[in-house]
Amino acid sequence: MAKVLFDHNMPPALARGLHEIISKDGHEAFALRDKFRPDILDVEYFDILGRERGWIVISKDLANSKKKAERAAIMRNRIIAFYLSPALQRKPVTKQAASVLWHWEGILEMARLNDRGLFQLSENKGKFRPL
Repeated sequence: MAKVLFDHNMPPALARGLHEIISKDGHEAFALRDKFRPDILDVEYFDILGRERGWIVISKDLANSKKKAERAAIMRNRIIAFYLSPALQRKPVTKQAASVLWHWEGILEMARLNDRGLFQLSENKGKFRPL
């Protein structure tokens, strides 16, 4: 079953709402602040998630996806990371939530087919773009 972590830059309510929807199928969603201390470094929580295996991270921090240490930690720890596209980031949180829900089955499929990777989540119903 999937375990999803919404990074600090995503509203915790989005993680909690998604959890209510997906938990009936055995999946879990967490806001980062509900699982880790507020000052945890990205690489540190990637390493912890890696020890637990099977994590999907959803974030708005596209710059993070380009940082060498963070990318290496995602790949080393076999995490699937989805970053909201710039266009989707500019949308209200309700549109961001709708997009995550729309893509949910595709997110699960990407996690099934890939044991690690970084992808961009678009606002439309298109495919995921590798980062």
